[in-house]
Amino acid sequence: FHAAIIQLSHIELHKFCLSYRILPIMSDEAAPAPAAEEGVKMYVGNLSFDTTEDTLRSTFGEFGTVIDVFLPVHRDSGNPRGFAFVTLSERDAAEKAIAAWDGKELDGRTLKVNESKPKVDYAAGGGGLNSAGLADVKLYVGNLSYESTEESVRAAFAQYGEISDCFLPTDRESGAIRGFAFVTMAAADAEKALAMDGAEIDGRAVKVNESQPKRGGGRGGGRGYGGRGGGYGRGRGGGGRGYY
Repeated sequence: FHAAIIQLSHIELHKFCLSYRILPIMSDEAAPAPAAEEGVKMYVGNLSFDTTEDTLRSTFGEFGTVIDVFLPVHRDSGNPRGFAFVTLSERDAAEKAIAAWDGKELDGRTLKVNESKPKVDYAAGGGGLNSAGLADVKLYVGNLSYESTEESVRAAFAQYGEISDCFLPTDRESGAIRGFAFVTMAAADAEKALAMDGAEIDGRAVKVNESQPKRGGGRGGGRGYGGRGGGYGRGRGGGGRGYY
């Protein structure tokens, strides 16, 4: 049987394969093409509510092919949430776009642009932000202007999700704010809100990171929280303004 097949001409062999429904082995030239690259997704934060998908496509299209633009909106109102995800086809193009637009103004707002990282599995208690896997995360906001108010801080972070608590510590004697705040949000929203690190609130570039329980409360103890490199203690010996 095998010897008979070897003696068949190319045309006869083709007919033989068709008649017995035998699939021929593909040559290298006929091999399927490798899957196309998914591209590089960028996070674009602090967007003006007037910025549209078309504006983002034209802005980032100058650096390469825009595969996708996603502008999240509030579930109830349908209004934009103030940030977007833009995917470019090539990493080189994305890196150039980040370098060009991070900290640059678009539609009257100073953008925060960086590469979007895979979302942490909070339920599994993954590393990094919220390693304990809590439902809510308290963010430390340092280097605030002394002119900042709870309303201005809430307005800055509201674009990332619902704020369950916003606390601006004040000086016990003067009542003036102490230059930092704590903002509590759902874990997934807090992760997005980290994009505020380096953004301006009331003319000051703020420092944003996850607030950690203060260790060694000192004299008077009391409940304490702080960002990396600083903290605030509630009670005597509570420490001072802390940010890095």
